[in-house]
Amino acid sequence: MSLSLVPFYYNKLINCDLKLFLDGFRFIINTSLLKNTAFGEETELTLPNGKTPIILYTPNQKEKGLIITFTGFAMSGFRDKRMAVVNNAFRKMGYRVITPKIQTIDSLLIHPKGIEEVKEVIQSILADPILNPNKFRPAIFAPSFTAGIAALAIAEMPANTVSSLCLLGSFSDFESTIQFALTNEKNVDDYGMHILMKNFLKYELGDNTELEDLVQTALEDNGLKRAKPLLPDLLAKTKPQTVELYKKLRYDTAYRSEVIMRAWTKIPDFATWKDRLDLSIHARKITCPVAIIHGKDDNVIPSNQSVLLHSLITENNQNVHLELSNLLDHGDLKLSFEIFKDIANLAKAFNYFVANMPEMNGLTAKIEGNA
Repeated sequence: MSLSLVPFYYNKLINCDLKLFLDGFRFIINTSLLKNTAFGEETELTLPNGKTPIILYTPNQKEKGLIITFTGFAMSGFRDKRMAVVNNAFRKMGYRVITPKIQTIDSLLIHPKGIEEVKEVIQSILADPILNPNKFRPAIFAPSFTAGIAALAIAEMPANTVSSLCLLGSFSDFESTIQFALTNEKNVDDYGMHILMKNFLKYELGDNTELEDLVQTALEDNGLKRAKPLLPDLLAKTKPQTVELYKKLRYDTAYRSEVIMRAWTKIPDFATWKDRLDLSIHARKITCPVAIIHGKDDNVIPSNQSVLLHSLITENNQNVHLELSNLLDHGDLKLSFEIFKDIANLAKAFNYFVANMPEMNGLTAKIEGNA
C-alpha cells in the first residue's frame, strides 16, 4: 500500500467505527486479493420431502454465527467458485457457512417455486441439530436475481426467522428489471438475456427444440467460459429458419423485447407469478436488518432497483443500509485504483450485514427451543 494513501485512510477511519471498517475491509481483501476458491465439505440437508446437497464451511475458531449463502444463476450452480470465495471469507471471520443447492436456481429457472425452496431450506437448516449445533438464527447472503428470491422468501416467513440479510445487486420490480435486461444496449454480456430467452420464449413461440438447443449452448459457452465455443458448429447444423429466428432474437433488441415481454404475460397463472415475483409489493414485510449493496454501473439489474427496495423496506424497518458502489459491476468487485476512493464505504456496508447478527450485538443468536 502506498504511504501517500495513509492520510486518506486516516480521514476515512476517524469518521467511522474502526472495527466496522476493519472487519468489512478484511472481507473485501479476502474476496479480491486473497481469494480462496476451495470448497468446504459437501453433505446433505434433510428436507420435509427429500434431501438436497449442501456445502458446509466450518471456522477453525469459536463460531460467531451461521450464514446461509445462495448462489446466483451460475452455470456451475451451488458449486460456483465465486461463492466459495465469499464463503471462505466469512469462514475466516468465524462464521459457519452453508450453501445449499436450490433446484430451480441451479437449473437456471425463473419460477415462484424458488421462493418455496429457499424458505424450506432455511427452515430445515434452522432445525437441523448437526448442521446448526449452536441453534443460531442464520443470516442470509444472496446475489443478483437470487437476492430478490431470497428477499421474497424472508418477506413470507415469520419475523425473526433470520438475523440479518445481505442483498447484492437485487431486483425490486421484477417486470421492469427484465425489460431493462432485454433492452440495455450497454450490456455486452448476453448471459442474462439468454436466461430470459430460456425461461420465457416457449410461452410465445411454443416448443422449438432446435431453438432451445441454440439458447442453451450459448448459455453454456458463456457460463462455462469455453475456450472454443460450441455454438458456431451447432448453428451450422441447424435449419436456416431457426438460425434466422435465433439471430433476430439475439441481435434485434426491439424484436427480442417485444417477443419475451409478450411471452411473460402468457405464462399460465400469470397473475400469481406477477404477484409472487414482485418484491416491490412485499418488501415492506421484511423486518430484519438489511444490507443492500449494488454496483452503480450494473448493466444487468440497474442500481435504481436497490434504491427503490431501500425506500420500500424503510417504510416499516429503519435498520437498513444502502450502498451504491463504484467498485462493483454486476456483483463482481472491480479491482483498480478506484478502490481507494470507495473502499471504506463498501467495507462498512459488508460489515453492516454481519454486525447486525444478534451474537455480535451481545444478544442471543440462538433460537430457543429449536431442536
